[in-house]
Amino acid sequence: MAIPNTWTRERVNLAKRHTDRAAEMVARGAFEGRGHEFADTKTPGLVLRVGRQGGAWYLKTESKTVRLADMSLPVKAAREVAERTKADLKSGLGVQRANLLTWEAAHKRGFTLANARDAAFPEMEYDPSDEHRREYGPWEYRDLVDLYLAEKLPTLTPAWAKQFERHLRRTVDGALERKPVSNIEAKDLLVARDKVRKAHTLSAAADSVEAMKAALDWALGEYAHLAGLESLEYPWWRVKVKVKYKPDAREHTPRLDELVRTLIVAERHRALGGTAKTTSDAVLGALWATVLTGQRVGALTGTRRAAVIPWEDGPPGWAVWTWTGEEMKKAGGLKRPHAIPMPPEALAAIARFDADPASPFLFPSTVPGKPLVGNALTQLFARLQGKEKAGKASGKTEQAGRTVRPEGDLFERYGIRPWVRHDVRRSMPTYLDMHRLVGSGSAILAHRKAKGSSDGSQEAELAQAMTLKHYLHGQRLELKRPGMETWVKAVLEAYEAEKLKLGA
Repeated sequence: MAIPNTWTRERVNLAKRHTDRAAEMVARGAFEGRGHEFADTKTPGLVLRVGRQGGAWYLKTESKTVRLADMSLPVKAAREVAERTKADLKSGLGVQRANLLTWEAAHKRGFTLANARDAAFPEMEYDPSDEHRREYGPWEYRDLVDLYLAEKLPTLTPAWAKQFERHLRRTVDGALERKPVSNIEAKDLLVARDKVRKAHTLSAAADSVEAMKAALDWALGEYAHLAGLESLEYPWWRVKVKVKYKPDAREHTPRLDELVRTLIVAERHRALGGTAKTTSDAVLGALWATVLTGQRVGALTGTRRAAVIPWEDGPPGWAVWTWTGEEMKKAGGLKRPHAIPMPPEALAAIARFDADPASPFLFPSTVPGKPLVGNALTQLFARLQGKEKAGKASGKTEQAGRTVRPEGDLFERYGIRPWVRHDVRRSMPTYLDMHRLVGSGSAILAHRKAKGSSDGSQEAELAQAMTLKHYLHGQRLELKRPGMETWVKAVLEAYEAEKLKLGA
């Protein structure tokens, strides 16, 4: 027996016989409790509710119950208006009461289904604002890119964040920009791949496609309901889209004479292409520091003056350069504090280019209070190798909007095989290995220790603010000293020898 004030309920595939039965129940007043509900199995949420006062169609959702129309509305029409109302609620428009009333009135007046549809739901161009679309969906590709980058970039190191954003944003063009994410197909990623490959390189195309896949992964996993991917069964982009690219392992180890010739050439050719711009002292100092220490450039260029301390227990004139674990991590190394002893000869060579002693950084940027960015050395090498770049079309050194290099490839002229800043980290240990100082070289470069060989004492000492003496002892400066002494001496001797070879 039904409990008073409750509805009896049955789930059926609604048809005309059910609306006829509902009308008969209303006429007879034959109800148990408050009344009876017919829940449609074909359109989830659609309910025909009848009671002693009559009947009506309702749409039940998780958050609300919406009255759609009088029970006289045919089943087919009730299903259509239920689906339209669900779509409005999902998009954030809310219940369109005027449309519902027009729909109900049109059927009562005997309109055909098509005419009633035209009256209640006229085709209109609806262009929601960017804010509305991003909050309620459905997302377009440009929305996906902006929203994904806003969440992803803060988790990346500044240098990689800049690259990653460039990889993804160069795919936002043409028809893909405003395409709904739910309509994106494999061919869209392949077209983007081909465009990037044509404009840049296969490596760049591979990076861009992987960034697109990562954005789609994020949308599917966390915001499928807004991106329109909630019905997607699997991430097809991981299976259907491939870029056949495998980066070559770089094994180049520049010789000592090539390293010091680079120093000499950079010093002698500070102004390239006849422009007013010259290589700054900070860039030359960073280049010298890179060759003399082999440290990761991201940490090295950010070296703080306050982190350079005298080595009180060491030889006269020596100093210690230190970096925090966070600085080492941002530079691509382990999150472990690091320090190296610096002989006075190395300090003197670098100090020649200290043009701004008031800066908090050894290698200051042109932006006050900021350190030199690591890619400053990459840009220097590009200039020395005669690589052109985009520029304003003005002056004798500018052709078709590109800065030309009339000096040509200075690396080739001076017998220097192309190398990059990270290659020093192979040259130094190779040289020290020949002098049986492989352990010292490994310690200088902060290479990863054998698994299980560290008990974490260095990190613990720094975290617990132990004395500077304890910290420096944990940095094994005495082990690093002979390697630094040997390498710095070799670099400076080779520098003087190459200067004599190359002439004034």
